[in-house]
Amino acid sequence: MCNYNRHFLIFLIHTNMQDNIVLIDFKFSKLKINQYLKELIDQYIGQKINADGYEIILKKSNEDIKITASQKSIQLDLPVNFMFIKPAGLFSIEGEGEIKVQLEFAIEIDSDFGLKTASKLNGHHWVKDPVLHVGEMNIPFETISNCIIKFMKESMLEKLDQKISETADIKKLIKEQITQFATNYPVYKKPDLYFNGQLHQIQADVFKDEEKDIHIDLWLEFQGKISDEPLKFEVVYDPKFFWLDKSPGSGSQKINIEMSYANLARMIMSELNGKEVGGKKFELESVNIRNTNKLEIKANLLAPIKGIVTMICQPSLDKESQKIYSGDIDIDIDAQNFIYKLSSPILENILRSKISAMMPFDPTPYLQDFLTRIPQIKLMDNKISLLANCSQVLIEKLDFGDNKLICVLWMKDAELDVEV
Repeated sequence: MCNYNRHFLIFLIHTNMQDNIVLIDFKFSKLKINQYLKELIDQYIGQKINADGYEIILKKSNEDIKITASQKSIQLDLPVNFMFIKPAGLFSIEGEGEIKVQLEFAIEIDSDFGLKTASKLNGHHWVKDPVLHVGEMNIPFETISNCIIKFMKESMLEKLDQKISETADIKKLIKEQITQFATNYPVYKKPDLYFNGQLHQIQADVFKDEEKDIHIDLWLEFQGKISDEPLKFEVVYDPKFFWLDKSPGSGSQKINIEMSYANLARMIMSELNGKEVGGKKFELESVNIRNTNKLEIKANLLAPIKGIVTMICQPSLDKESQKIYSGDIDIDIDAQNFIYKLSSPILENILRSKISAMMPFDPTPYLQDFLTRIPQIKLMDNKISLLANCSQVLIEKLDFGDNKLICVLWMKDAELDVEV
């Protein structure tokens, strides 16, 4: 196992879970639920139900389905439009009517994300009493409504519960998304940065009813890492699900970032090549970084002079001010010829002055820019949208190791807005 993979596993083991809870603000659009249910019910339009010689034929209703939610249940007021006919030669009977049925879907999810629904009929009322167009009716209205309700229970609800139980593989769906968006997922170019994560558990509050949405809060225990090399290891994937008795409040997510000195050197090359510093245009052939007891940056300079520039410093993070200090800076230029040696003290002063003016370095604007660049993710053929955000990003740790930079970012009030 390479060092990157080993460090990631150690990070997962030792990170405090309480520092890695992301609040998911999950909203189900009532409009989309309405559209889905209507498409489902349309499959039964034209269905014939027989009762005492009558044929009851289900018709399309243009009325919206009223949707509400509470605790672990979703309640529906479902309009059912129908016509009825009893063929009898000259004495045929024809008419139509509409009832509204009160349905309840109780939802239960076990610790392994097994989803089951238990649907039941809580009642009904007439919206439009049966109206005769031809003939005289000799059966009670309730006979018609009872036939419709029996049909809905046996042909629609029980089959729907069974279908959901058999096909709703939530765990598989989550694993697919983790594999796609949290397994060596590219998050930055030049340098290339990759995101990896592991989901440990999801905790859920009960449903809350809103005017346009059904709202549920979820809390994810999630650990993430950003590195400049793809990781190669087999992820043990076994997250758990729990219903909450008490809300844990806002989320807080820590992200571990590791970047090799080789990639950091390439960043410095890219940033400085062709740039003017103190009126001097810099061209670099190579940059090397190492850390012994101090950080040493050695650059092979082509212009404004030819030679080796060595800068030694001891950077450190002040967590309270969130600024990075360089410590004492030592700059040495080993010029290749006599003329360059004469001008090297001038260049040393220019560099020292420029670096000193940048210190202490404030990373806040860059971190805020990072927040604005978090993209919206679309899932399930654009049916689900995810947008991550947080109130503030702080540097929790900054450590210059033997061969890489290690940084821990703390994302306060970490939240993921999900709309379906």
